[in-house]
Amino acid sequence: MRIGIAPGTYCSEIFTALSRRTNVDAEIISGESATSQYDIVLAVDDEPVPPGNDVRRYVTQATPEVSEWTVVAARHLLPIAVERGVATPIAVPMPVEFPSSDLPSRSGVLVLQSESQHQVIAKLQSAGIEVFLQDDHRVGIIVDAATSTSRVEPLRQAMAKEKVVTALSTNAAATDTIRHDTNGYLVNDLDEIISSVQQVVEDESERSRLGFEARRSVASANWSRVVRALLLEGRVGMPQLETFSHLPAITRWQQRLGHASQWSSSRYNEHGYFELEDQRLQIGQLGELRQWALSNVTAPRDQ
Repeated sequence: MRIGIAPGTYCSEIFTALSRRTNVDAEIISGESATSQYDIVLAVDDEPVPPGNDVRRYVTQATPEVSEWTVVAARHLLPIAVERGVATPIAVPMPVEFPSSDLPSRSGVLVLQSESQHQVIAKLQSAGIEVFLQDDHRVGIIVDAATSTSRVEPLRQAMAKEKVVTALSTNAAATDTIRHDTNGYLVNDLDEIISSVQQVVEDESERSRLGFEARRSVASANWSRVVRALLLEGRVGMPQLETFSHLPAITRWQQRLGHASQWSSSRYNEHGYFELEDQRLQIGQLGELRQWALSNVTAPRDQ
């Protein structure tokens, strides 16, 4: 299979990922090869491609005007891809570079560009918080004050550097990337942005925890996964059972509970035992973890 790669920001990463695959002859399209024919041409966002080829794109933001939204970098872009005519688009998280992680957590703040950027900077400075105008080693907290949606890439780049990202819960790019109070903060308004930043500035332990989880949450993304999705043929969508049925969730829950799942239909008897047919279990003799598992699958004790 002969694959051309549109020259651009990520062409080297895509070429490297393709070079690991067998039966693939890949090259970055240059001026001399622009008139060549390829089985597939891969591109990112609006990168120009030679005409007359099967073009597949990895779209990382909501602005590209092209129609080939084959694979997108976040789930909030899937509906836009469908609007552009892609019947079954795929979402694959955007890979980012991982620098070394040997610096202590920093308390400097950077506010990303948005319609509220200057307002947020003024509020932070009036609260006595140090704000920087560009990202460097002094910055450990990133604020994205966009109200609707922003770009996924700056958020993931910051998280890869173990920086704490605070964003509005109305920002679809942020909600696709951040889990509140796990690997960052999602808040409701600008005042909550200020209070959350102030909290994490003053708490080095919290900065370290959120930064560690942020880096870990974006670590699994890689360009090999992106390329595999771009080359996928015959996709028909997610299985309906997994998407709409509760049965797979029940199965997974039973696997997590292990021995406890069989007791889901049991009840306490008057002597404080669990009874299930001819089996009897005294919960007080179990360890804490088994007690917790049983309490999650059985009916509450009558008071």
